[in-house]
Amino acid sequence: MKQYTANSHAQYILQVTIPIAAIILIFLLWYFLPFLPHWLLWVITVVLNAAAAMLSACFLPLWFDSVSYTISETHITKRCGIIFVQEQTMRTQALQYSTILRTPFSAKSGLNFIPLHAYGGTIYLAFLRKQDAEEIQHFLQHTIYHLITDHEEPL
Repeated sequence: MKQYTANSHAQYILQVTIPIAAIILIFLLWYFLPFLPHWLLWVITVVLNAAAAMLSACFLPLWFDSVSYTISETHITKRCGIIFVQEQTMRTQALQYSTILRTPFSAKSGLNFIPLHAYGGTIYLAFLRKQDAEEIQHFLQHTIYHLITDHEEPL
């Protein structure tokens, strides 16, 4: 059994990207919607700035600290949440399909994802280090292969 956590580089990238996206959205609102009353544009500006600041400064660090993935030969467990903790567990035998989704510069950014598709659901392992994602994928392929070959009957 091995436990993995979310990559802190992904957190930093999101903490920088969210305020930039909010600034771009505010600019677009002011540019394309000048017919709205100025007081409404200012309210939207303040709300978007406050939301971006709260998300970047409070929510993301708390969420990234709470994320953990536990992989064993029998179960895969994802645990995350701040106020309401969500725990998803999947039997390794139920796994049907998995892949690694990588973004450009994923080795530095930590934006690696593994969707695990099973009978009736999917668990997303998000924001993994590149080495962790490859290790998980290799472990799952090896484990599933051995589960399949152990249960096959000889001809």
